[in-house]
Amino acid sequence: MLQSKAPWGARDSKLQLLAGAAFAAATMFSAPAMAQTGSGQTASDDNEIVVTAQRREERLEDVPISIANVSGEALETMSLDDVMALPQAVPSLRITRAGTFVQPSIRGIGSQVALPGLPQNVTTYIDGYYVPTAGASNFSLINMDSVNVLKGPQGTLFGFNTTGGAIQLNTRRPQHDTSGFIRGGYGADNTASFGFYGTTGLSDTLAVDLAAYYEQGDGFMTNVVNGDDQAGAYDQYYFRAQALIEPTDGISFRIALAHSEENDPRTQNVVARDGITIAAPVVGVTIATQPGQISHNQEGYARFTSDSLTITSSFDLGFATLTSYTGYREDTVSQGLDYEASSAALNFSHWRVPDATFTQEFNLTSNSSDDPLSWVLGAFYMHTEDEYFYHTNGASIFDSRNTTISSAVFADATYQASDHLFLTLGGRYSWDNPQVHSFLYPFSLTTNAEADFSDFTGRAVARYQFDDGSNIYASFTQGYKAGALPASSFSTVPIEPETIDGYEVGYKTYTGPFRLDLAAFYYDYRDVQVTSYGAGGSSVTVNAAGVESYGVDGMFAWDVTPDLTLTVNGGWTQAEYTSFPNATGFLFNAGAGTITNVLVDASGMRVQRTPEFSGNFAVDYGFDLAGGRMGLNANIFYTGDFTFDAAGQLPQDSYSLVNLRATWTDPSERLDLSVFGTNVTDETYFVSSFIDPYAARSVYGDPALWGVSLTMHY
Repeated sequence: MLQSKAPWGARDSKLQLLAGAAFAAATMFSAPAMAQTGSGQTASDDNEIVVTAQRREERLEDVPISIANVSGEALETMSLDDVMALPQAVPSLRITRAGTFVQPSIRGIGSQVALPGLPQNVTTYIDGYYVPTAGASNFSLINMDSVNVLKGPQGTLFGFNTTGGAIQLNTRRPQHDTSGFIRGGYGADNTASFGFYGTTGLSDTLAVDLAAYYEQGDGFMTNVVNGDDQAGAYDQYYFRAQALIEPTDGISFRIALAHSEENDPRTQNVVARDGITIAAPVVGVTIATQPGQISHNQEGYARFTSDSLTITSSFDLGFATLTSYTGYREDTVSQGLDYEASSAALNFSHWRVPDATFTQEFNLTSNSSDDPLSWVLGAFYMHTEDEYFYHTNGASIFDSRNTTISSAVFADATYQASDHLFLTLGGRYSWDNPQVHSFLYPFSLTTNAEADFSDFTGRAVARYQFDDGSNIYASFTQGYKAGALPASSFSTVPIEPETIDGYEVGYKTYTGPFRLDLAAFYYDYRDVQVTSYGAGGSSVTVNAAGVESYGVDGMFAWDVTPDLTLTVNGGWTQAEYTSFPNATGFLFNAGAGTITNVLVDASGMRVQRTPEFSGNFAVDYGFDLAGGRMGLNANIFYTGDFTFDAAGQLPQDSYSLVNLRATWTDPSERLDLSVFGTNVTDETYFVSSFIDPYAARSVYGDPALWGVSLTMHY
């Protein structure tokens, strides 16, 4: 039995320590200063997009990486409120959920599940900070300046677990000029929301901002067992406060404190897909399988809290800029689930996972724009610890504690060999130390294990610039996901690391009213970590022999007129297991009420959660109306068919989602009135689907929803 404790010491004391440092910095530096700029994305005077995908500010066209960039304005226009909705703007990105755990994949590379001790391989960063907790990855997008999705392995500059890519969330930067907005909304299923963002300068050296969001609703589920038509009722809130301190020219401190809470059972509103459940032979049992219905004898829950504090310090040294990223976060997930998804009282399990993470990164980035050599040097350290307490029908099943210590050093340099040719070389060396301690109550079994892994990942890129707005590039990049000791495997044998070699050629241009990004890629993906669920909260993770993935994707935007913009995104991917003879499948016997594990040879089968084609088409049109301005937006997202599991037993048919929005802005440009609809054609589809010895559990996506919102700017 494990004794509950705050991970690696007093969790609150570390948060208080960083808070004290933040307060000290805010009070120490109060001399007048010049304002500084810089963020995950900025827009120059000619509307060029500037990103930090290579740890330094560069025009999007000049970055030899396939990047999907979505501005904060576009997120609002397309009615995309959180990270889960991003695939509707970035078709090559696929996101599903297991409870509160977010599971992204890009171009066929992604984790099926994310468990304690087994993180994702498409990582999320917010303002440059790695977020290791899958349950903390579904951020509200209310105060986003931009979102960048970096496709393909990013093992050199981002390192830890970026075999598939990275999602960069860039919040708005505090400004000295006072501005902001207040927003209220109401919609279907009694959904009400309130949002606020404000920023102002308190002195010549200090600017602050605050973002807040609250939402509640009844959900669209009815529990047919007890007639509860609010089985999906939820509420959530989020706030983020920032201070930007610039004590003197060339020095800045950006301090951010964030808190969020979520009580949302919708992720636990599972149905027994196709009636596959061990409750099938129970006399008089109710088994819901249709959208809008569940049949739970005990309703599930999903609760999540998160706190984080980050301090970004920047020092202009003349020849280079030194940036320090210091972050600490605590997250706690509590979930309860009716495992057999029926009215029978067979298995209700609940679990709690608190975790704490400290990260420290240093980047030294060259400053001279006249020097043909630009470079960045960096070092990274992370200590993360989580606990896992699992219970079934009131009885303790297991406790566990996972600790991961990771460190790395990296360097990346670009040399301008001629007026048009740029050559890049980079490398990263990583050290990872996972540890696990667990106690399995039914067998009084204690597990203690640790392992050490290390790896070098590199990149080489050649970019040729035809003119100021057009580039072609070819790249070789590597990615690495560390080996692991997942707590729910109850094994002292570690899962081996997975590695990937990526080859990509691309073309980018931004000329006049046109923006075009095209990329073709090939991935050799080895020792892929694939997980399936077992009984009693256990999991089985194996290393598949390999995956081959190749395809093309791109984006085309056309400003047809000053009033009309058309945008097309699309991706075609062929991803299959080259050799996977030991994939886990299941055999269902309805009469006996059993679901039995069987081995399936998945060699040659399509990689899970990877459609052959996906894309979206967006139209933005504006015109003058009643002295103000009317903006109309339509966004159509399409995905081809795919499967949720490696064995191909949980298929999802192709589907399309259509979102519409109309916004009228008054003549003063201070008031926006919007009417919107999401999934207006009322498509039926699954957002998650899993199978284990209890049931094939699936969660339906939201039906057609409508709403109105009023935004006041100041």
